Amino acid sequence: MTDITSWLVALLAGCALVAILLLFQSRLIYFPQRYSTAQLRKVKSIGTQEIRFRTSQGSQTAFFWRPENSATAPKNLWLVFGGNGDLALSWLDLLCAFPSPCTGFLLVDYPGYGICQGKPNPRTIFENCEGALQTLLEQKGWTAEADALCVMGHSLGGAVALQFAARHSVRKVVVVSTFTTMNEMVRKQIGITLGPLLRHQFDNITSLQTILSQNRVPEIAILHGQSDDIVPLRMGAALAQLNPNRIKFAAIPEAGHNDIIQKALSLILQTMELPG
Repeated sequence: MTDITSWLVALLAGCALVAILLLFQSRLIYFPQRYSTAQLRKVKSIGTQEIRFRTSQGSQTAFFWRPENSATAPKNLWLVFGGNGDLALSWLDLLCAFPSPCTGFLLVDYPGYGICQGKPNPRTIFENCEGALQTLLEQKGWTAEADALCVMGHSLGGAVALQFAARHSVRKVVVVSTFTTMNEMVRKQIGITLGPLLRHQFDNITSLQTILSQNRVPEIAILHGQSDDIVPLRMGAALAQLNPNRIKFAAIPEAGHNDIIQKALSLILQTMELPG
């Protein structure tokens, strides 16, 4: 094989790899799950309410739950976002352990997840966040005060939480096992960055910098497992280092990426508690 032929083969292989990454990168980032009829029936039995709305992606459904049945607005409203292979309702059993009866939880699925239509990307996911919150408030006749809104997310959900808090004033931000940028995650997985070819540009460094520059900076907590082999501990630590005086950081011993919620549940719930 001549040098020119070898070069052409390598070029074609590189072009093929780029084409595959462009065509299938959504499948490498998102792993949508669907609900069974039994799951939906179960959550209704404990008072979880479906919040139905429409976006550019079609029909969407989020879920609202609170420890007590009341028509009045909860004093604190948490928007909760799961990871890329997670479902909103998978958080329900964990949140049932939350001690405050004056707190409500809006559990948001992404387009293509749960019983939501469409395809996920940073823009359409943000549409779901805003649509779910606005629909809940309209249905209940409540208002969204900055002192009441809080966001919490795990992994990809942490990126969603930061994206939301960068555009809306919130009281508290809690992110768990969250990466710095999607480009850095791609480089960790395949050894190269896609740069502008990456169509799902979650940039948590920029989002967090925007949050820190707000006139009213919310409380911010970052938790990360020391044994996380998917999103390295160094990424969570790097986010916290953007402002160590403003951001509380906790490394959870022996916790990995997928078991940190169970292993650090008491600390997570404690971190989510608000005075008053």
